[in-house]
Amino acid sequence: MNKTHSLKRLLALMLCALLLTCGAATAEETADQVAATVNGVEVLQSEVETIYNNLYSSYSTYIMYGYLTEEDVSGMALDYAVQLEVMRQKATELGYTNFTEEELAQLESDTDAYWEELVGYVEANLYGLTDESTDEEKSTARLNALAYLESLGYTRDDMLEENKDSLWFDKLYAMIVEGTDVTDEEVEAYFNELVLEDEASYKDDISTYEMYTQYYGYPAYYTPEGYRGIVQILLSVDDEVMSAYTELAAQLEEQISAIEAGEEGVEQTVTQAQVDEAAAAVLASVQPTVDEIMAKYNAGTAFTDLIDEYNTDPGMQSEPYRSEGYSVHMDSVVWDPAFIKAAFSVDKVGDVSEPVLGSYGVYLVQYLRDVPAGPVALTDELRASLYEELVSSKEDELFDTTMDGWMNEAEIVYATEPAAEAE
Repeated sequence: MNKTHSLKRLLALMLCALLLTCGAATAEETADQVAATVNGVEVLQSEVETIYNNLYSSYSTYIMYGYLTEEDVSGMALDYAVQLEVMRQKATELGYTNFTEEELAQLESDTDAYWEELVGYVEANLYGLTDESTDEEKSTARLNALAYLESLGYTRDDMLEENKDSLWFDKLYAMIVEGTDVTDEEVEAYFNELVLEDEASYKDDISTYEMYTQYYGYPAYYTPEGYRGIVQILLSVDDEVMSAYTELAAQLEEQISAIEAGEEGVEQTVTQAQVDEAAAAVLASVQPTVDEIMAKYNAGTAFTDLIDEYNTDPGMQSEPYRSEGYSVHMDSVVWDPAFIKAAFSVDKVGDVSEPVLGSYGVYLVQYLRDVPAGPVALTDELRASLYEELVSSKEDELFDTTMDGWMNEAEIVYATEPAAEAE
């Protein structure tokens, strides 16, 4: 694993307000230990420990699954502590640590607001303070919260210094990346790269496409062939009638699974005929409503208007599903199989299916449109998003390159040789 991704973001994290990390080493415990020197300036082990605790929280999942070790994180913490000192010295050299009266006043004001927010969080989450607490309870909770933060070696003045660090860091970063821009041609080339990547991943793999784009919410730049836009009226069913069907269906499935597994003594207590009869009862219970819907539809009422009147699926009330429908493929994995069956039970755009019993009720669907296959449209909104993404990437690369140059120029002496980076 390459752990040097986005140096700027990781260093910025180190400049944010100290997390309430249990077990954090205090300056008093480690202030006499020097981890490294940068141009003769000491980097204390206490600084490294603070960064380590923040990094450990961020990378705990990677450590859990063995992608990183605690030694890797320790090495990262030392690297970032040294890099912070290099940046601090460069910011001082450029005058970015000299703040105007207006900047100092704003820093004081912001720090007061952030500090009160932090104290309030501790009061509520560690000491049970609520809006109904008495004045005495509020006073006690505040004293306890302040004592707790102080026990971590953290005060309002510490927060102010961190906010000052954040300000000079922002100035330094802005100086480094000033003028970074991206052309329309670069945006279009990037878009085409993303399309090709998605086509290679999704063209013949509907399950992967749906899991990433519909389940995990990743953006899609390519749409496989075979999707239909489907709108529906989900009809609710009487609980007693629906439960009778679902319980019988579940029992039959258990029996079949047991028989297929070769279990002995499996009793055939439920038959397919019983399940079919229960399913027929469910459909019969909503048939009057279906007849009413279809009568209005055949008389010219738009299906969307009938959705407004009869549908119980809240998803049909929100965009883009209301106007474009749900994207459904014959091989979809994120939809109820009964819904897929209903979606592909009709042949022509505009057709309405027969009612189909599914997991959530009875589906009555309309084949609204064919979803265009291939690259998605490069809309103005998508173009702007890709532009910002490319600019951010260029800025990060420029920042990393500049930092590498500053690190090479600096005289850095480690108390012990830092561990090699994990690959």
